[in-house]
Amino acid sequence: MTKQMIQKRLTAYLLLGLMLFGLGSCTRNEMPVKQSTSKTKLDHLIIKEVFYVGHYWYRDVKAWGMKNMNQMYNDDQYIAIYNPTGEVKYLDGLALCDNAIDPSKAIQFAPKDDFVNRYYGAAGISYFPGKGNDYPVKPGQTIIVAKYAIDHKARFESELEGEDLKMYGGLGAFLDLSKADFEWTNINYDPGHKNNPDVPDLNAILTSTDSKGNIGPSYEFSNISESNGIALIKLPWTPEDFRKNYADTKDGKGYLHYITVTSSAFGDFYAIEIPFENVIDCITICPRRMFQMRPSKLDRGYNAVTDVSSASMKQSDYPIFSGLALMRKWDGKKFVDDNNTTADFEVKVASLSRKDSKGNAVK
Repeated sequence: MTKQMIQKRLTAYLLLGLMLFGLGSCTRNEMPVKQSTSKTKLDHLIIKEVFYVGHYWYRDVKAWGMKNMNQMYNDDQYIAIYNPTGEVKYLDGLALCDNAIDPSKAIQFAPKDDFVNRYYGAAGISYFPGKGNDYPVKPGQTIIVAKYAIDHKARFESELEGEDLKMYGGLGAFLDLSKADFEWTNINYDPGHKNNPDVPDLNAILTSTDSKGNIGPSYEFSNISESNGIALIKLPWTPEDFRKNYADTKDGKGYLHYITVTSSAFGDFYAIEIPFENVIDCITICPRRMFQMRPSKLDRGYNAVTDVSSASMKQSDYPIFSGLALMRKWDGKKFVDDNNTTADFEVKVASLSRKDSKGNAVK
């Protein structure tokens, strides 16, 4: 074999290797697989922690010859947003939204309605207040967005007025979120009537007022489901623009789309179109044994604090996952962000858990 032939063969091998590397670095939908290193710098806000399961509690009725029944309280949910960059970021114009798809269900769409590779489909959106630079997030700062920014232990006990609190177990672990930065519930339309008037509220993307002056929300972010996707987004339109143009008209399609599902006779739903470039960060929550369908190509994984749904779980198992959260992994130098909830998050005790005298989380 001549020297020229050897060089040609080496060149061919090199080109083949580059082609294989290129194929290996892409997903099926041609989105590059993000793989961060210790030197990778994040340039955007991240969802650092999601606490959604709540805490178990029980009333001790053994003295009456009855069996204690564990129950769950999850109004002390919260989301932690963190600024890992070296510059000030602003929450003005940003929003929290939940995905329209339940990842525990295998869904087949009508061909024209298979939107998951075209945009992030939101079911509800609530946006931060502010006119541009009112709510800064400094480098290294964590912002807590609570469902209710109250002392949940104190509130729950106050509702038991007249009862013997010694009969109740688990209440001591309920979170004190009274120092949270925001609430995603809004005092003007809070169905639980637990909203803290001293903490800024997020606003539903669409509201209406009836003849009596009562405000009602539509398509709002209201709760963290144990099987859902959550995203921090930059609003692609103003709330005023959404109100005027969300519905389809004879002149064109609006921002809210009716999605036809062929795998179920009653599975059709609505999704609000969020362009992929407007999604700052997202997480997919799904009990680990129940995952069926990825809500968006922006996230290649999923995670949860449980293996099965709470409805499928024995009440005696409630204490096992009570007080646990999904927390962003730290690689020793930075938070991990590979667009993969499975790899990016781990299960830990919620960071805002009450501590005993030894610094251990109260259970």
